[in-house]
Amino acid sequence: MLFFASSLALVGLVSLYQAVSLLIAVACLTSAVLSGVIVTWLIRSLDPKSIASVRRLFGLLFISTLVWIVPVVIGLSISSVVRGAATREFVFGAFLAWGLELVVINGAFLRSTLGSLLVAAIHPIPVLLLVMSAAPTRYALPVILGAIVLILVVLFLSRIGRVTTKNGISSLEILRAFLKTWAEHEPAELEAYFSRYAQLDSVGTDIIIADTAGMRVVIVLPGIHPGPFSPVGSYNLSELIYEKLKAPNVAPIVLHGTGGHERNVPTNEIASDYASSVAEFSRTQKPTGKSLMRGPLRSKVGITNITTIAFGKEVLAIVSNAPYRSDDLDPATVTDASEAATRLGLSVMVVDAHNSVDGEEGTQEKIEKDEWEKVLSNTLRLKEFDFMVGAANSDEIGFKRGSDISDGGITVTIFATKESKNVLVSADSNNVVSGLREKVEAEVSRLGMSLLDLCTSDTHKLAARNLTNRGYFALGEQTDPSAIIDCVKKLAEIAGQRLARSEFLITRYKSEVPLIGAASLDDFAALTKSTISLTKKYTQVIVPMLLLLLAITLF
Repeated sequence: MLFFASSLALVGLVSLYQAVSLLIAVACLTSAVLSGVIVTWLIRSLDPKSIASVRRLFGLLFISTLVWIVPVVIGLSISSVVRGAATREFVFGAFLAWGLELVVINGAFLRSTLGSLLVAAIHPIPVLLLVMSAAPTRYALPVILGAIVLILVVLFLSRIGRVTTKNGISSLEILRAFLKTWAEHEPAELEAYFSRYAQLDSVGTDIIIADTAGMRVVIVLPGIHPGPFSPVGSYNLSELIYEKLKAPNVAPIVLHGTGGHERNVPTNEIASDYASSVAEFSRTQKPTGKSLMRGPLRSKVGITNITTIAFGKEVLAIVSNAPYRSDDLDPATVTDASEAATRLGLSVMVVDAHNSVDGEEGTQEKIEKDEWEKVLSNTLRLKEFDFMVGAANSDEIGFKRGSDISDGGITVTIFATKESKNVLVSADSNNVVSGLREKVEAEVSRLGMSLLDLCTSDTHKLAARNLTNRGYFALGEQTDPSAIIDCVKKLAEIAGQRLARSEFLITRYKSEVPLIGAASLDDFAALTKSTISLTKKYTQVIVPMLLLLLAITLF
């Protein structure tokens, strides 16, 4: 409708200064409207996987028609002083519209610049020729100047197309692949580009299994990272693992390990296969004995809180910066913790709680090996107790979650000894709004229990698809925090009723998985920086030249 209105306005303006018959005017309008359908059909014929659609093309043609109208209005405003200005600007404006459509079609819809040039002509050129045939005059100057505009645009696209990654992927290829991923949920091209960088790496996935008389609790700490964004790679890692493990009387809990997007896998197929392997491995594991528990012990290094509980020689360490701002922990944290644990004859599983997205500013100090050794040694000095386990998930109570909580929902797991009840609250979310963790801790304390921590899975299922400054909603932004706290209270009651001694096992699933690695992220970042820099430089040249050409066309 907007495109029709803009085309009608353009034809109306032409009629103000040209002796255009009603038949020619209707033909111009019909040609403009049909061009959107024809261009869409041509693009889809040349590239069936293109994101081109009639709606998107009409949107592009609407904008280009507005660009076309601008010089026409300028020319019309001085036509009483400068004879023929409006006519020349109408011709020049057609080339401006052609150039804009060329940029968008080549950048978003078609790989070939020459093909894009020809397809982009389908909208402005028939309209231009119809008007020119109705009022023959000398059009050489605006046509020559318009051709210069097209040459500048083609040179720009050619130069941008030569900006590539180290693997030869051009900026325009990345743009088209990203748009297909974003608009059509077709990540194949983008995943193929990521796959060029992927290298097999050893991945360790820590798994805690507690079998009670009525339930199996499975806590998974993946060795790969969620991301980079929906629907690419391992973006929905926690959901995949959750769905593969979910079964009657099974409570799957997926936590977030340390490391960043360099530990993404390049395709969702690989992520799905990994999740299936982890789930199958978990199902084959049969705990055969009971364990004793030490802790929890709460330690602090700088702004970082470390909560540790030990099961024999296995230590679970939950790391949180709350109430300070938190993001992915340095992978060196795990390495240093593991080396410190080895010195003491222990194994350690490090969980990144990822639970304070917009907290206070604070510098996170590196946790050195000696500090880890001190924390782990102090944990070993604690008295061991028999313990019981109970868990409950939000799906059991029909909890209505917002778009800040994904498929895994909220789970409350209680580790209880004769001296204390310790609550682990986990949410299938990407981080937590500042202050919510502290509110949950206060409520759990009122129930006579102690909060181990509020942990998220760092899911990227909705990352980059929500219009927020960070691309996702953190826990507590779309679901009412009071509703989350009520949910935790109800689940804590259910989990408490299920407390029972369990057959207990901590194990590790080892596999070889292709990971993206830091090189790809650095390469894509460098490509983006170079493309933006080049675009700025060309803009600084092209914009003044367009204004100069427009002025020459006027006078």
